[in-house]
Amino acid sequence: MIERYHNTFRRPWLVWGLSLIALLTAVYNLLLALDQAINAGEYRALGVSYPPLLRSGLALAWGIGFAVVGIGLARQQPWARRGLLILVSNYGVFGVLWLVVYAKSDFSRDRVPFQIAVTAGLIGAVAWITRWRRVRRAFKIEDNKSGEALDDESQD
Repeated sequence: MIERYHNTFRRPWLVWGLSLIALLTAVYNLLLALDQAINAGEYRALGVSYPPLLRSGLALAWGIGFAVVGIGLARQQPWARRGLLILVSNYGVFGVLWLVVYAKSDFSRDRVPFQIAVTAGLIGAVAWITRWRRVRRAFKIEDNKSGEALDDESQD
């Protein structure tokens, strides 16, 4: 059995920052899921344009996903770096689609181009940061027996 140990290389502060942002996004989504589930009847009585229990279930799934990726980033798991980009891009696109589908007012519809621009900027920023050499280096794995460094990109 091959044992793998993480480098003793210090984690860049951006890895900690991305982990913290992912965990805060998880907390937000989990609290949103709880609120939507508890107050679903009241939201329906108010006539909101979306099904509250659907929003609750989706927020729960996003919360779990961001929590897993946030913990993976903090533990320097090789899959977490790619997982963050996949999760952020899907979360952003889903947010835009949710707004497009459930926007009732002109104000909400006018926000769509702005939200698309912000989402594209955030996805681009996360992709750019996760490609930095020092961030990639923080996720390298060493094979304890051979001393050979294996980068997660070489395993594709």
